[in-house]
Amino acid sequence: MQSHTFSRTRRGVAIPLDAKGSCPQNHVSRVDLDQQRPSTSRQIPRSISLSTNASTAPPANSFHSRKSQVPPNFPPTYVARFHDEGAVRKMVYQKLGTTDLMVSRMALGCGPIGGLFGNIDDSITAIVETALRNGVNLIDTAYWYGQSRSEEILGKVLAKVPRQSFYVSTKVGRFELDFARTFDFRADRILESLTSSLKKLRLSYVDICFVQLHDSEFAAHENIVLYETLPALEMAKHSGKIRHIGLCGYPLAHIASVVAKSTVRVEVVMSYGHATLNDNALGEYLHFFQSRNIGLVNAASLSMGLLSAEGPPPWHPASESIKETARAAVHYCQSKNISIERLAIDYGINFPGVSTCVVGMDSVERVLADIEMASTGFGISELEQRVRDRIMRRAVRTSDTPPLFRGESHLDADFVLQILVQILS
Repeated sequence: MQSHTFSRTRRGVAIPLDAKGSCPQNHVSRVDLDQQRPSTSRQIPRSISLSTNASTAPPANSFHSRKSQVPPNFPPTYVARFHDEGAVRKMVYQKLGTTDLMVSRMALGCGPIGGLFGNIDDSITAIVETALRNGVNLIDTAYWYGQSRSEEILGKVLAKVPRQSFYVSTKVGRFELDFARTFDFRADRILESLTSSLKKLRLSYVDICFVQLHDSEFAAHENIVLYETLPALEMAKHSGKIRHIGLCGYPLAHIASVVAKSTVRVEVVMSYGHATLNDNALGEYLHFFQSRNIGLVNAASLSMGLLSAEGPPPWHPASESIKETARAAVHYCQSKNISIERLAIDYGINFPGVSTCVVGMDSVERVLADIEMASTGFGISELEQRVRDRIMRRAVRTSDTPPLFRGESHLDADFVLQILVQILS
């Protein structure tokens, strides 16, 4: 079998993480900028094709051939007679880094479609179409969301709507529930996964492809990401199968390290769980990412269900003490007739430096309520602001390894006691 290797010319020393610049010194010192690039002879089988069909001609819905008559001040995703024009006018759109994507301030997260948070009662078609018609234009999915279930279902829905009306992002690198096969960053596996995702989504290209970085034992994988995964995605970009390359993951230091060392241009970063009511560590990295013109996507404003009336799913990594204090905060909000979800989502979509916030929506009612929050002229009330400020004064953290994964309490015991007394009195 014939094969070929990836090769790239080194373009000098990797960009340093200046301890006096964008990142705090305690973060920057962990990034080893002197690590030499190892030689690699990874062979990628020529049989791995990035095509979704036998034809080599550019597909009709290729982004290279996109043409439309879009009214002034409307995003390029606007499609007359498909969109609710009034809703699109109210939605806020922002440029994503140096890409040409004008994204809605709120994006549709498809984790719920993959079953991450339980069953969905409403029609998935209705949820997606309602979001798109009312101005949401970025849809985020991944193989990891139900081991391709999210992509497969989404593909059936998207086949019924105009391709121009949405941007879509998917992810590679994180795959199976079996711990031994969860992460795989080899170039051939990445290209196989991307090809499979395109087929399931029934698309000829995706607008963003994110690499899902390892949450904990990342050091052993970093070189593979740098010298196999990202070059493979660059090849896919040159072939027209993806438009922009991104990174996503929980530890911000890992993401910053890859960005600093990579010779492949990283255009977008998705951070989850670090721009929430209980953790605003993303703020410490804003200058680092912005100085490199990287577009920022915020995700998991509800801390993966922790900051919700329903509570977190069974797989949530937080300790029981964390869940208890989060429940106390939820009950405190309920005692004031306030939805903690509203407080959390408003905070997430308005976080400084973020172009869009990915929100998982599991019902049409939820879609419409969340879209209203992202639209011009809407937001939380003064009372809601005061309640949120009270919670955040006690709960917010800025550590890169927040207590969500370490078993420490977000809220101090005195504050929890005060909340419980108020509720029970």
